[in-house]
Amino acid sequence: MPNIVYLNVKNFRSIKELSWKPNHGMNCLIGVGDSGKTTVLDAIDYCLGARRSAQFSDYDFYKTDTRKPIRILVALGALEPSLLSMDAYGDYFCGYNLATGKFEDEPGHGLETILVLRLKVEKDLEPQWSLLSKRAKAKGIERNLRWEDRQTSSPLRLGDHPDWHLAWRRGALFERLTDEKLALTEDLSDAARKARADFGSTANKELTDSLDAVKKSADELGVPTAGAVHALLDANSVKFGTGAIALHDANNIPLSSLGTGSKRILIAGLARKVATSASIALVDELETGLEPHRIRSLLNTLGAKDTSVNQQVYATTHSPVVLRELDHTQLTLLRVDKTTGKHQAYSASESAQGLLRSNPEAFLAKRVIVCEGKSEIGFIRGFDQHSSGRGNVSMDALGTVLVDGGGAKKVLSPANELLRLGYNVSIFMDSDVPLEAADEKNFVNGGGTLFKWPNQCALEDMIFQSAAGPVIAALLDYAVSLPNGGKVDAQICTASTNQFNLAQAKAWAESGTLQPATAVILGQAARSGAGWFKKVAPYEHIAKSILAPNFSLLDAGLTGITTDLMNWAWGQNDRT
Repeated sequence: MPNIVYLNVKNFRSIKELSWKPNHGMNCLIGVGDSGKTTVLDAIDYCLGARRSAQFSDYDFYKTDTRKPIRILVALGALEPSLLSMDAYGDYFCGYNLATGKFEDEPGHGLETILVLRLKVEKDLEPQWSLLSKRAKAKGIERNLRWEDRQTSSPLRLGDHPDWHLAWRRGALFERLTDEKLALTEDLSDAARKARADFGSTANKELTDSLDAVKKSADELGVPTAGAVHALLDANSVKFGTGAIALHDANNIPLSSLGTGSKRILIAGLARKVATSASIALVDELETGLEPHRIRSLLNTLGAKDTSVNQQVYATTHSPVVLRELDHTQLTLLRVDKTTGKHQAYSASESAQGLLRSNPEAFLAKRVIVCEGKSEIGFIRGFDQHSSGRGNVSMDALGTVLVDGGGAKKVLSPANELLRLGYNVSIFMDSDVPLEAADEKNFVNGGGTLFKWPNQCALEDMIFQSAAGPVIAALLDYAVSLPNGGKVDAQICTASTNQFNLAQAKAWAESGTLQPATAVILGQAARSGAGWFKKVAPYEHIAKSILAPNFSLLDAGLTGITTDLMNWAWGQNDRT
């Protein structure tokens, strides 16, 4: 079962250069739009596909610079017997160390024997395929794979229009299913002749005047017609080959009429049955045309859950459903290095697995804010909703995703993993349970941004201590309106050791006489027990409808950090 152990792409479309050592099984590519995911699939297809020629244009060159040729290298391992022929390929065998990922000029003990294929396109736009090795170069010889070997190594592509594989056509999947051949050439030719004759017998009766006019003109001009002019179907237009034979269901409806998703699942299932002759599959946008449960079915069909691998799959996705189903080893993030302009392929580590299950959307974002909990998520959403309600672009549209970190002691793990993968990452948290100083320093020095309240404050503390009287009165009214609002008075009495109650606090707030010490106690009461607002929806309401409209009435300690936080969410401080 041939598979790709190494891929190098240079100067092809959006890719200046990419070097990648993929997995033997599922390889799912993710990245922001135009990060080169589909280009990688195209590069594999062009280099390995069973084609004698291919059309390229100036737009296929990186930044349309035709002075730098397109070069695509594919190293094939797990070679089948025909590819291990010494007579055909002995001068081209190289060695690959699976443990170190290094290549050797010669095969040897402990090394996998590989072949390196190259596709090169220069400014004349003519593709050139060849095998590479230093021994062959020293001998001054060059060759490509034999045509039959190109066919067996050619990847199967499940595109948006898989109809091609639902008929007996050259290169279609059904040619690889069995050794059966359709011996219907004579019968199909006879059918074409009969169609021409049947049409002619009808058409000649209905087109008598037109045919007579053509005959008369031909005679006048001396154009030979052998004595008559007839209307028949053009023999070149009515030709039946095996490609005209398509699969139909029991109601004689062609399977090509199935939905795109159904066709892709069917083709993927058949591809597994012929994995020995279609061992590499390419699937762009795995989720196209499929509901979530059928996405899982397609992934299973492609072998994503198999412990033993019999097919190498290269796929792209923008679906969190796909990511939630994958193991971290099957995920590869493509990203462009702003310094060098080269593409980097990042593999997710084991620490990413929990995040893939709980917040797969984070891996599809441009920037991620890891929040201490649901309160922080609601707080950010509320300010964003207030801003977008005034005509500004929302953080969702700008590619920002919020992740629930699950508490102050858990935020660093997902944040550091996303940071390692090259995302713009920030943490938004309280300061009552601070990070270790060394951990905080390493996160910031690594490119992360930390937003936290000063003076060991939780979010509730900061809001009540920074709010003016009318804002505090509105917060108290809203707290009472919530399902557990009946406990608010008792919690205020407990926090204040019965120095004041809800009614007194509200009266002071409305009259503008509420003291700072009282605000501190209200913050403590607000986070006592299960908390007054500790869910996403309540904090969305507070931020959107109470804090944002009264922003000028809030203390600078709250507004300064909030402004910086929201500017970050809106992409004003991206590093990648």
